[in-house]
Amino acid sequence: MKKLKLVGIIAISIVPVFNSIVAIGYGIFIKKFSAAIYAALFLIASVVLLELDTYETNKYLIKTFEVEQIEDLEVFYFDDISIRFPQYSLTTTDLSDGYHEEVKQKEGKNFVHKITVLEGKFKSYLILDEEGSLTEDRLKKLYQEQLKNYEKDHPNKKVVFPDLVYRSYYGTIAPFIIIISMIHCFFTLRRKKEDEVVLINKDPQISIEPSKEVEAIVENEVNANIEVEDLIQKSEKDLNLELKLLDVNKANEAQFAELKAISKIQAMYFIKERDENGKYISLSNFFDRNSISQNLQNELKEFLFVENNIDDDDASDSNERRGRVLDF
Repeated sequence: MKKLKLVGIIAISIVPVFNSIVAIGYGIFIKKFSAAIYAALFLIASVVLLELDTYETNKYLIKTFEVEQIEDLEVFYFDDISIRFPQYSLTTTDLSDGYHEEVKQKEGKNFVHKITVLEGKFKSYLILDEEGSLTEDRLKKLYQEQLKNYEKDHPNKKVVFPDLVYRSYYGTIAPFIIIISMIHCFFTLRRKKEDEVVLINKDPQISIEPSKEVEAIVENEVNANIEVEDLIQKSEKDLNLELKLLDVNKANEAQFAELKAISKIQAMYFIKERDENGKYISLSNFFDRNSISQNLQNELKEFLFVENNIDDDDASDSNERRGRVLDF
């Protein structure tokens, strides 16, 4: 579905002028008025540049081909006439698509005909002599013949076949503005209607929120009107349960695995160490027996507790008695 949506956005973005109109409307809809203003500026710039290019091109053609107005002139480029007026086309062929080369004799001399065909039409038709020099561009002659036939039916127009396509300074700049407007349209359409809200502790691996302790105190003070002294007097066990902390001697493998930076394999070894060498007698004992780094210890301390926790010194001594240290 996302790929189809992306294809649709790209399709809209690559249509000149229309893409800017869409970006303007969508920018207003999502209330991103800066995006709508930029799209409008790109639209105005594109239209103005294209109109100026048309004006300069017509002025150049009128002067070059000596006509009074551009309506008196019919300009064709390459196989343009075959597309716009197929009834005059002389470039169609029965040859198969691809490259063809054959030798033909004319006035006792051999000439090599090199022909390229695409979609049943000549794309190039060059005739070379035995020395390899170009003697005739047959395709160009076919084009000129087409123009003569067209001119017979349109005597009021001057038909020309220029060697080069004229492009004014404005026409050179316009494509860059159009490309920028396409990119702008693409990113505008990808914007969401509402700004994304970044939530703290939204990591799916963590189900424990560090701010619960503060929330619990505030909630108790407001709703139950409990004095701070009463909260302090609560037992450590009740407070830990209220804050949803994990007792390392009661937590199962799934609960351990929910902690940040703790994998399922590590969780499995926590349980295995506890089963084989006895309960953990303190958090320090838990960290030492499972070789948990200091940085990770700092992160896990606020989520774990040990009921009847003893001093760290005792935990260190007990660690030597209780068993091996796991290395992750």
